[in-house]
Amino acid sequence: MTAQNNALINKKYSEENVLNRELSSEDMLSDLALLRTSIQKVHPDPYDRCAEENFNLAFNAAKEAVRSPLSLLEFSRILSVLLNTLEDSHTALNPRDLLLLLSKKRPVAPFYLTRIEGKFYLSKVFKDRVPIGVEVLNVNGYSTNDLYMLTSQYAPSEGPGISARNELVSIMMGLVFNLYNKTPKDPVLLTYISLKGDTIQKSLASMRSSRYLNKNNKWYEKRNIEFEFRDSSACIRLKSFDAKRERRYMRGIDSFFKKVEKLNINNITMDIRGNRGGYVLLLEHVLSYINSNGATFDLNYLYKRSTLDRFETLSRLEKVDFEKKAKRVYPKGMISKEYDFYKSKMGTIASIRYEKKLMNRKSRTFMGNCKLMTNGLSMSASVLMAAWFKTHGRGEIIGTPCFGSMAGTHGNPGQVVLTNSGLPISISTLKLNTLTGRRDLEVLPNTPVKLGVKDLIEKRDPFKSYY
Repeated sequence: MTAQNNALINKKYSEENVLNRELSSEDMLSDLALLRTSIQKVHPDPYDRCAEENFNLAFNAAKEAVRSPLSLLEFSRILSVLLNTLEDSHTALNPRDLLLLLSKKRPVAPFYLTRIEGKFYLSKVFKDRVPIGVEVLNVNGYSTNDLYMLTSQYAPSEGPGISARNELVSIMMGLVFNLYNKTPKDPVLLTYISLKGDTIQKSLASMRSSRYLNKNNKWYEKRNIEFEFRDSSACIRLKSFDAKRERRYMRGIDSFFKKVEKLNINNITMDIRGNRGGYVLLLEHVLSYINSNGATFDLNYLYKRSTLDRFETLSRLEKVDFEKKAKRVYPKGMISKEYDFYKSKMGTIASIRYEKKLMNRKSRTFMGNCKLMTNGLSMSASVLMAAWFKTHGRGEIIGTPCFGSMAGTHGNPGQVVLTNSGLPISISTLKLNTLTGRRDLEVLPNTPVKLGVKDLIEKRDPFKSYY
């Protein structure tokens, strides 16, 4: 089946539930073969955390699971289970992408759950239809335990981060429910135990899928950076290292530390809870302000030359500019090593060590006390920040383990669209090693802090007392 024919089929199903479209065994086997070939061509080190023989066993299990026709949604689950064996969260199928295949008018009922001591509590719900902090028993007939097990098959994995992954699974339960909801146009009924102990069933508010996928709505937080100043301390919340306007983001960081200096503040807290990563360039700018011992930010980049690597995704003008800059200094400098890699054959693997001097335009460095707050949703570039923070003893880390490892992370994922199913798969095109010598150990906090049921009910942040 051609990609063009597949697009026509998806268009035909767009007003229905395209995820119920049946795939033949032959089509799924072909897509599985394409997935394995793509990983081998694109990923610089796919078997870093998973022995190749273990991946092959998982691949054979996936082949056995598709011996009979399955729906697109069922096939997506099989793919996710297979990809999770690699323990690389950048090589994954994002369940949010599955919503893109559906009608834009499909209703979605957004909610978040938090798992505390084996039970599930409501932590956020669209339009506050149900009190925060109540124990949730089921959603439209799905028990929360069953929904958790289903979601765990879709949630990505990242090295040793078991407790972090459990946090992520809980947050993703609402998304996975909406994918599997067979009656999206009917009210979504949440069954919960009220704060008085009564069992209650209530319908949730919904929004169109197109609004849900567009993060410019009331459900999602908008700002990347937030400040809070007190008499002798300050807190900066870095909700992401991903910004449409990099210079604007940097100016926000500049503004915070300028005020810290002006107010003569000696204690700051940096909060990266929920920060799912982004650009290393923006992370480096943040680190430049707290680099009290003048350390460099050392990363080893492992590249694999492919049609999806960072150099192939440059525009024609960007490639011309890159070549001019490289030839101007060749063979000196880091850009020359990148240029050699750029000119190498497809499939070439290169290891390039970057030793970045952490500097900002004002040469401003905060020398006071610094704390870092993390949780299981601190991912990718946030893990790099926490690993640097711990390696250089910059201060106390508070919270729960990051979604990653002291050894580093992967990044710059490219996307492959499987021919027959049309499912988009992200595949890492580089690996970033922190050079700490600590292989796949969790970034453990010095002071563990967890959210409790009482915190949810009282809408209280248990981290506040550590600011």
